[in-house]
Amino acid sequence: MIETRPLEGVIPVLQTPLAADRSIDVAAIARHIDFLVGKGVGGLWVLGTGSEDMNLSFVKRLEVARAATKANAGRVPLILGAGFFCMEDSLAFMDQTQDLEFDAYHVMPYHPLLSLSRLDWCYRKLAGAAQAPLWMYTSANWARAITPEFIAGLREHPNIAGIKFSTQRTSDMLKVIEMAQRGFQVITAVAVQWVVCLSMGVKAGTTSLAGALPEPLIEIYDLFRAGEHEKALAAQHRLNAFLESLPKGAKSDNFLTGAEEKYILKLRGICEPYMTDYYRELDEGEQRQLEQTLDAFAMLEKAA
Repeated sequence: MIETRPLEGVIPVLQTPLAADRSIDVAAIARHIDFLVGKGVGGLWVLGTGSEDMNLSFVKRLEVARAATKANAGRVPLILGAGFFCMEDSLAFMDQTQDLEFDAYHVMPYHPLLSLSRLDWCYRKLAGAAQAPLWMYTSANWARAITPEFIAGLREHPNIAGIKFSTQRTSDMLKVIEMAQRGFQVITAVAVQWVVCLSMGVKAGTTSLAGALPEPLIEIYDLFRAGEHEKALAAQHRLNAFLESLPKGAKSDNFLTGAEEKYILKLRGICEPYMTDYYRELDEGEQRQLEQTLDAFAMLEKAA
């Protein structure tokens, strides 16, 4: 049975800071991780979709992996992304990172048309080859949606440590959360449903929002754990109202909310707001709207 450090609380998806020439900003990665660990996060989800992993070259992903694991230095659990469109790249990435200090790999299978039987084969092949435990990672936004039955068929694999299950289908979410057991963890990934996930028994949740604004999500978690359920629900409503008030243009163009999150990180003095190619940054009007929304909800004021 596999034993890894448990994930509990808020697990930010780490944004990938870039310099003006779109090189990896290694110093900003260290600042970002120090900031998040200082806030009391429960772990780090590195090179996920919110990290723009699918748009980073193999070499840049290696650079991020090395910088993030060095900066974290084992302080909190770190789950490292190894999901490439090409399986050879995933295997090579695992081979070249196995000596770094981290807790497990995660893999999003970026193949939306593969059958579930082939996805089962993919996870078994990767888990069998990995020198560290492997987390499954699913979101119908990026790959074929996997079912609770699919997960049940893999949770006993000796090198599969857990599942990041991202869905708005609460019935499926409940089924998967109930699959958690010793040696198999379940975490969720929808910020607007955080208090709902906690009420269903999940111990941890990831979101890219927490990379820029961990405080409101940690507040919900702390209130819920303290038994202040009505206050936790009120805090969730405030967070959802804030998210609904954000500028919509970049989200419409990018789908990812990285442009908004990186601009918040710029305001916090952590990194510049540059995005990888394909994705655009906020324009000046969107920057002003975001700043006004942050002020209206006192997000950075409360975080100070």
